[in-house]
Amino acid sequence: MFIMRFMQTLQDGDMALFDMGAEYHFYGSDITCSFPADLITYVDMISVLSYYLLGSSNGSHVLVNREFPVNGKFTSDQSLIYNAVLDAHNAVISAMKPGVSWVDMHKLAEKVILESLKNGCIIVGNVDDMMIKRLGAVFMPHGLGHFLGIDTHDPGGYLKGLEKLKEPGLKALRTIRELQEGMVITVEPGCYFIDALLAPAMESSNTAKFFDREAISRFKGFGGVRIESDVHVTAGGCQNMTKCPRQISEIEAVMAGSPWPLN
Repeated sequence: MFIMRFMQTLQDGDMALFDMGAEYHFYGSDITCSFPADLITYVDMISVLSYYLLGSSNGSHVLVNREFPVNGKFTSDQSLIYNAVLDAHNAVISAMKPGVSWVDMHKLAEKVILESLKNGCIIVGNVDDMMIKRLGAVFMPHGLGHFLGIDTHDPGGYLKGLEKLKEPGLKALRTIRELQEGMVITVEPGCYFIDALLAPAMESSNTAKFFDREAISRFKGFGGVRIESDVHVTAGGCQNMTKCPRQISEIEAVMAGSPWPLN
């Protein structure tokens, strides 16, 4: 999901994504961020994130995925996709608690994103039908998250007797276990516009009816958005341990030079 273009200059209107982390006493972290920034505020945002990742972590893995617009302001289309992912991220964290299936959390993220895309007139039709046809995997082909510990991608996702699922999107899950108190896991929904996935889906008799082709064409070359937080499962729910700008208003304020946390 991440395309490295080290020699490419960021252009006005682009979105950028940070996937980074630090270590704390050999324990890892993983955070992805998506937001807009010009070349000056780009450095300012790095400083903000570095403070919360490195300044408070004594050297353990922290992975943060973040996407941002290059000019520091979200366009309407960027806002639509970013908020779709943020809503999915927040819905999953609100639903997480011991006994909840991680597969169900992945499907929840897919459904929230599809509902947002429908509300944005990018796709059309019944969202429950889209879920049955696995349309969510076209936009979120990766798994929702992974365990976090000594390794950034910690083992334990598939204990003896558990087998990977075969459906699109679900087969990318790093675990299908039920959540247990004490687990630390990343929550990282994303929404991508990938030609190699969109083209066949738009021609398939199962899914072609769901696409507004004119609307989809606006997002050619858009890339995508992912938001990732590190979450600790507690007895009664969960604790989001990631503390960085998430709302569009927060991101734009920080990119404009405001201190974080905002006053």
